[in-house]
Amino acid sequence: MNKLAKTALTVGLLAVTLIATSCKKDNGGNVVQTNKDEILQKVNEQFVNQTVIPTYRALADKSFELQNAFEQLHKTPTDENVAVACNLWKESRQYWEWSEAFLFGAAKKYYIDPHIDTWPLDVTAFNQLLNNEEMMADIENVVANLNSGLVGYHGVEYIIFRNGENRPAAEIPENELRYALAVSKDLALSACRLEAAWAGLENVSAAKRQIIEDAEMDPDDNFGEYMRFCGQPGSIWKSITAGTEQIIEGCKTIADEVATSKIGKPYTGEDVNYVESPHSYNSIQDFHDNIISIRNVYFGGLGATTADSESLSAYIRCIDKAADEAVINAINNSLEKIDAMPSPFVLNYTDPKVGEAIKAVSALNDALEAVRKIMINN
Repeated sequence: MNKLAKTALTVGLLAVTLIATSCKKDNGGNVVQTNKDEILQKVNEQFVNQTVIPTYRALADKSFELQNAFEQLHKTPTDENVAVACNLWKESRQYWEWSEAFLFGAAKKYYIDPHIDTWPLDVTAFNQLLNNEEMMADIENVVANLNSGLVGYHGVEYIIFRNGENRPAAEIPENELRYALAVSKDLALSACRLEAAWAGLENVSAAKRQIIEDAEMDPDDNFGEYMRFCGQPGSIWKSITAGTEQIIEGCKTIADEVATSKIGKPYTGEDVNYVESPHSYNSIQDFHDNIISIRNVYFGGLGATTADSESLSAYIRCIDKAADEAVINAINNSLEKIDAMPSPFVLNYTDPKVGEAIKAVSALNDALEAVRKIMINN
């Protein structure tokens, strides 16, 4: 048991018994929630146990598979092995995009988000690195300290994809394969750290724990317990409501990024090179999965398509059914408008349907802001 849990137990503050969200009518006939802190405590716990940890655990598992695929590709560079690596890149990346509604916590503190998911790739710097014999001789140690944009998903993407297609194995130089393998190991380490920093190092597999300890990157925090014990000594969130507000803010942050940056920067001409996953043509899938990330958080579980009884959605519905329906409708509309954009995004980012998607995701951000205010004020 770590320090935060011991502190909470010492002061006699135990996790509350599971309860279902409950509502009642006041004397004026208005529907209100009962036991707000108790309900929000369960919302926060549901967020950690059913959304964050399962997502990061799956991300780490899939990232290991991706690393193994690059090990095999390096040994035997065939088109078949490239295809395996490309498919696993997409599968691993999907779990990462599903995590972007909660980039606060470990992903931010340990600089994991910018380290593994910054774009566009600096092709000039990339080629200079590959031609640097001294750095390439020690590449597995070098990648951990490389500038963002050279490593992570987009460093690997550039090696195995071209124009939305799997790159022929015969066209991939050996030093690029060696570089991709080193980057994939670094990516797997980052994913393991995310899981450990939310689940606790003692709650990850022995293989993951060994990789983290060998790299001397043991997390200093247990963000899962911080969220479960909001308002208790040791937590970074000073109240249960503050924890729930952080959950909503995480959803708002990625909604705003999708609308104004990921889609918006190329569409408006602010930065036509700011296209996520351009070589794999995976951009629209990335945007879609970011909205799914919001839905998972709002409905209370990885892969959830309806609201769990202890989800944020269930809580909001208890006190303001219209606001809950507005978020759900905005999520569905965002997915519809994103999927309607012509593919590939990198060749069609000025299409009018792109503007419609921006409006839809901006409306989702507005709906989430309304929910945040309702949660705080009720």
